Amino acid sequence: MTNDNLDIWREEGTRMIAKNFEVFNNLILKAEDLIKQDQLDAALAYLQIAASHAVVNHCGFYSCPKLEHILLKIGQRVISKNLYSRKRDSSPKKVKKILHVSTHISQIGGISRLLYRWIQQDSKQYHSIALTKQGNLPVPSIWQDTVSKNNGSIYLLDEGIDRITSIAKRLYECSVEADIVVIHTWEFDVVPTIAFANKKESPPIIYVNNGDHWFWVGVAISDVVANLRESGMRLSEERRGIEPKRNMLLPTILEPLQRTLSRSEAKQLLGIDHNCTMLLSIARAAKYRTIGQTSFADAHVQLLKQHKQALLIVIGPGNGSEDWSEAIQQVDGRIRVYPETKDTAVFYQAADIYVDSFPFVSITSLLEAGSFGVPLVSRYPYSSDASATLGADMPGLSGNLIRVRDIDEYTTVLSTLIENPTFRFSLGQATKRKIEAVHWGESWQNVLDQVYHQAVTLPPVLPPSALVDKVFLNEPDVYLPSVNRMEINKIMHSHLPYMPFRHRLFAWLAMVRRYGLRNNPPNALIAGRFRARFYTWRSRISYLLRLLKFSKL
Repeated sequence: MTNDNLDIWREEGTRMIAKNFEVFNNLILKAEDLIKQDQLDAALAYLQIAASHAVVNHCGFYSCPKLEHILLKIGQRVISKNLYSRKRDSSPKKVKKILHVSTHISQIGGISRLLYRWIQQDSKQYHSIALTKQGNLPVPSIWQDTVSKNNGSIYLLDEGIDRITSIAKRLYECSVEADIVVIHTWEFDVVPTIAFANKKESPPIIYVNNGDHWFWVGVAISDVVANLRESGMRLSEERRGIEPKRNMLLPTILEPLQRTLSRSEAKQLLGIDHNCTMLLSIARAAKYRTIGQTSFADAHVQLLKQHKQALLIVIGPGNGSEDWSEAIQQVDGRIRVYPETKDTAVFYQAADIYVDSFPFVSITSLLEAGSFGVPLVSRYPYSSDASATLGADMPGLSGNLIRVRDIDEYTTVLSTLIENPTFRFSLGQATKRKIEAVHWGESWQNVLDQVYHQAVTLPPVLPPSALVDKVFLNEPDVYLPSVNRMEINKIMHSHLPYMPFRHRLFAWLAMVRRYGLRNNPPNALIAGRFRARFYTWRSRISYLLRLLKFSKL
């Protein structure tokens, strides 16, 4: 990433923000028109599409008071008074029952892992989980066991239904006995804002700021925002208007990681020469998306040509989403790519150096690698600290994570680490000690208890007063459109199931006219509660057809 690239990003970002905001505003206007027609579920689907669009196509802001105001009004309307069977206590009480709200959970992903470790560590409380859009994803048995041990339950809020108002009602019903609600949802998820629109009759809300680098919904209902890092905490106050007393830092919880293998033993299990210097990177495939002409693999070619004993292993983009074949050939296969997997411990233990994903950082992976005593290197090409949320930072990484500005510095730093095993070892051990002191066990628990106390002590947060969207064209705003973008028809596909059929049909026909039938197959019309069955049967039929074809051969 060069200064010329950043200049191009600034120019393109300025143009794209204006276009993105126009799309966002049109979606809001469509929703407002549907509200006037009393078509609330269709309106909420469009509001969620607008939020999703603002997440992946930056519109110049990180929260939208107008959008949240509309959601609050709908929530106060659809959550009938007879559901409000509790009154929020004026005096703080002891926290015992916690309801966590997530969009969905799986065995892979930073949000799911944080939630799982939170429940494991905070074992003195009773923990339940409410899932707004688990859909056809099975809940891993390990989750069932963990929640049961904490005297809690898992609620599948969208089971058998696909109307957002109904899902929100179920969520409120699940929260009636909770002392605190903790929100871990995806940034576009509007369900919690609807469910807890009446703050005086809702439990205290803690919002976990997983997506601190982009737009999210929930500011209006969050009594406390638990930021996972300092840069996100600053942006919450400056750009989302979170009051300092409600703006807290809660480092990511990690389960204590101890080596079961030496580096040599782990390399042997992976079929790697113990004399090889292994570089490792682990993240979701999307975090390695090629920007400009240089892919993630390309950035390591010069380094690997200089150091014939070095090898780069990348876990995440192994599904073929990126074509790195040319770079791999240039270094004689010393770049190995694997698909996503939850079984990463042996790779971490084999690694000599950990290199962060790019252009999106992966902080959970950095922390996990550092916990095994692996030195960490991350790229930060931006010209000032104004874009800090686009880079890697975390309390346990301060002082030890090496951040570089460009490819030349990146290559120089990695060469030094490859050539100096003593420095490599000392830096890795210092990183491990800092992470242990901040992100493990009792140290983390003490911070969490402070967050709980603040949530139950503060009066309910007030709804936004100003309802005007202010668009910014500064850093980091102007960089985000180049880092992340998605066409609106692709965004709409994932939200169509939450529309009533008539509105779903009209929206689908409009997309067909604009983008063609090939890009908008008729299965987009299937309601959410039937999609799981459709995809299950489709996969079974596909499997049977392959068997028949094979038998004929």
